[in-house]
Amino acid sequence: MSDMLKPLPWQEELWLRVTTLVLQNRLTHALLIAGPRGVGKRHFAKALTAFIICEARSGYACGQCRSCLQFTAGHHPNFVHLQRDVDDKTGKEKRDISIEQIRLLGERLSLSSYYGQAKVAVVDPVDALNLNGSNALLKTIEEPPANSYLILISERPQALPATLRSRCQRFRMAAPPREQALAWLGDSADAVDALTQAHGAPLRARELMDSEHLQRGRKWAAELSAIADQRRDPLAAAAAIGKDDAAAFLEWLLTWLSLQLKEQVVRGGNATGIDTLIQETLLASRRLGSNANPQLVVESLLILWWRVGRVGKAA
Repeated sequence: MSDMLKPLPWQEELWLRVTTLVLQNRLTHALLIAGPRGVGKRHFAKALTAFIICEARSGYACGQCRSCLQFTAGHHPNFVHLQRDVDDKTGKEKRDISIEQIRLLGERLSLSSYYGQAKVAVVDPVDALNLNGSNALLKTIEEPPANSYLILISERPQALPATLRSRCQRFRMAAPPREQALAWLGDSADAVDALTQAHGAPLRARELMDSEHLQRGRKWAAELSAIADQRRDPLAAAAAIGKDDAAAFLEWLLTWLSLQLKEQVVRGGNATGIDTLIQETLLASRRLGSNANPQLVVESLLILWWRVGRVGKAA
């Protein structure tokens, strides 16, 4: 059996709860799986979908039946995976899942089922729906087609209309204990660094380990240390970071500053400067999203860091 058809180690308790509901025919028509990025929401949804439509399941989907083979190949007739469409002009994902997509989803779920199995649709992320799309989905939830399930995935469930949330069976997926996450990642220095930067989310940490993010983050941390020690000009450091990496730098900087803030609080130091920098970085991220000049945005933050000086101390 493929590991993709089994839950992740820290999901076993939730898996037992949900699959027991499936076997007892007590699983609600609409499920909302919520939690931070990188904790395995989509992995769980995939494994659960396979379990629901499997023709020979036991504790997990069997991985060998007709339904499992079609599902893992990506073309099971009873399964719909709804995501943002890609814009033909830009090649990028659209901002919203459209109401047209939701209507087509309703039509698909109303069709006859194959093999006598349930129909399953995953909406990912459900918080990408606009108001019209949410209302259309709500109608499908309130008038569900026979023998069908909706699995909704969200990192921002608070952004969903209360009427939609109230009609779903909600499952909260949190980051696992650090020791369990490190056992899954492999207890190395890179794993420790990546898990810290990922705020304890193992799948996000694995993404960081598989990319150049860790090495780049260490380089940026060295730049900040040199600026704080007055050994590096902030404008030169901003040029070294470059405008193309501005967005990635701001995302990394927020995590790095949050860690510095925690350390200062533990030591009882003055964290005012770091707190100010965090607020300015959040504002800078929004400005960057509004087409501000990336180089100037990074320069302004590094100049502020240079003025603050060493962590927690005024220059």
